[in-house]
Amino acid sequence: MIVLKRSISPVRELVNGILRSESKLVEEKTEKYFKDVYDHIVQANELAENYRDMMINLQDLYLSNVNLRMNEVMKVMAVVTCLLAPATVIGGIFGMNFDRIPWLHKQYGFYITVGLMLIIPIWMISMFKRKGWF
Repeated sequence: MIVLKRSISPVRELVNGILRSESKLVEEKTEKYFKDVYDHIVQANELAENYRDMMINLQDLYLSNVNLRMNEVMKVMAVVTCLLAPATVIGGIFGMNFDRIPWLHKQYGFYITVGLMLIIPIWMISMFKRKGWF
């Protein structure tokens, strides 16, 4: 479209220059044809401009769709990160080399810890669904 517009614009100026000139070479009966050619060139120029605007709008629409898909992916990644964060924190705390961590030496300490790692993300999912985030 850019090449077409670049090709049409100089021709428009050329024909306009011929029409405005007071040359005796341009007769009255051929002047009608030059005016007709000038009108066609103006129409072609406007058509090229309209098509260029359409192409720009289509490109903007495509980029908006790409950004929308990327936002959906980022939302899923953020939800997964939020769901895994509590388990990471609990696992990190219980993975330390300390003797005085609550429930560390209890009979059911491991099961309580794993249960918390599962219950907290399930609770978070229910909260996300209630708020309409998920």
